[in-house]
Amino acid sequence: MKAKSSRRPFSDPFDALSDEEFEDEVLDALDRGTTKISLRVPNDLLGRTREAAGRRGVPYQSLIKVLIDQGVRRLERVPARGVGLRGGAGRSRRARRRP
Repeated sequence: MKAKSSRRPFSDPFDALSDEEFEDEVLDALDRGTTKISLRVPNDLLGRTREAAGRRGVPYQSLIKVLIDQGVRRLERVPARGVGLRGGAGRSRRARRRP
C-alpha cells in the first residue's frame, strides 16, 4: 500500500507573470544588497534550475535568489507551527547527535 503524500504539487510562482514582470523581479533581486553564501544542492536540482533559468533567459543564480525570496514571502504569510523542516524544532542534525 502506497502512503499518500502530504506535499502539494509545486506551482511556479512566476507562471502568472509576463516576461517583463518576471524580468523586473529578477532585476529587483539583483539590485538589493547581497551576502555571499555557500549552499549545497543536489546535482539534479541545480541542473533543473539552470535549465529553467535558460528557458527564461536569466542567470541561474538570479533565478535561485528570486525563488528563495518568493518562497520566504510565502512562508511569512502562513503562521509558523514551531517545527523545523525536518521536525527538529530548528536544531541541526549535528546538534541533535550530541548528548
